[in-house]
Amino acid sequence: MFNKLLKIMGNYIKIVLSDKTITKIQQKVIGADLYIKTEDLISVTLIVTLIFFLIMTIISTILNLSFLVVLMSTLSIPVIVSAYIYYKNQKRLDNIELDLPDYLRQLSALIKVGYGLESAFNELSTTINNSLNDEIKRALLETSFGRPFEESLMDIAQRNNSNNLKHTFQIIIYSKESGGNLSDVLESIANDLTDSIMLKRERKAGVMMSVMFLIISSTIATPFALGMIRLYSEFIAQIGKPNPLENVIPTASMGYVIIQSVLVAILIGIVMYSDSKKGIKYVIILVPLSILVYYCSQIIFKGILGV
Repeated sequence: MFNKLLKIMGNYIKIVLSDKTITKIQQKVIGADLYIKTEDLISVTLIVTLIFFLIMTIISTILNLSFLVVLMSTLSIPVIVSAYIYYKNQKRLDNIELDLPDYLRQLSALIKVGYGLESAFNELSTTINNSLNDEIKRALLETSFGRPFEESLMDIAQRNNSNNLKHTFQIIIYSKESGGNLSDVLESIANDLTDSIMLKRERKAGVMMSVMFLIISSTIATPFALGMIRLYSEFIAQIGKPNPLENVIPTASMGYVIIQSVLVAILIGIVMYSDSKKGIKYVIILVPLSILVYYCSQIIFKGILGV
C-alpha cells in the first residue's frame, strides 16, 4: 500500500518537475549520502509532513494551541530535510577543499618523478580514500567512456559549486596546454590554498565571541523572555482582568522566536563565512532549541508560581 502510494506520488512529481531539476536535486541528495530517488524522497517528506500536521492538529485541539503554531511546526519538516541535505553537501564540500592542498602536493610529487597528469590522477585514485578522490574517480570513469578529461575536471567544480576547485582546475588545464612546469604550479596552488584555509580559521576564531553572543540571545535570552511574557499574559487572564493581547501573544511570540532564530542563523553564516547560505545549516539547531527553551521556561515558572 505504502509503496503503491509512493509510486503514484513519484509519477506526479516527475510530471510537475523537469528532468533537469530532478537530476540537480538527485546530485544534492547523493551528496548528502542519501541513496534514494528524488521523487521518493519528496514523496516520503510530503507524507510525513501530512501525518505530522494531523498529529499537531489533534494536540493543538487538546492544548488549545494557535493554528499558526501547528502550521509552523508542520512546515519545519520539509525545512529540516532541506537544511539537512544542504548541511551534508556543505560539509562534504568543506572536506573536499580541506583535502585539496595535500592532494595537489601528492599530484605534484608524482609528476616530478615522470607521471603524466592523467596517469598521476589514476595512481592517486587507487591510494586515497576521501570525497575529493571520489570526484576524481568519477571524472576518470567519464574519461574512459570518451569524455574529455578537462571537461570532467571542470564538471567537478560546477557540480560542487566550488570556486577553489574551479580556479585550481582552470590553472591545471591552462598549464598543461601551455606546456608550463605543472609540478611547480601545483605546489604554488597548494601553498595558496593552505594560506587561505589558515586565514579562514583565524577569522572564525576572531568572531567566535560574537557568534556565541548571537546564539545565546537567540536560543536562551529571547525565548525565555517571550515565554515569561506569555505566562504573565495567562496569569493576568486567570485573575479576571481584561487582556486584549491574550490571544495574540502566543502566536506573535512563537513567530518571533522562529523568525529570530532563522535570521540569527543567516547572520552567523555572514559573520563566519561571508556567505548567508552557509548559515542555513544552523537553522536545524537554533530553531528547535529556541522553541524548546520557549516552552520549558513556561513549564518551569508555572511550577514555581503554581499558575
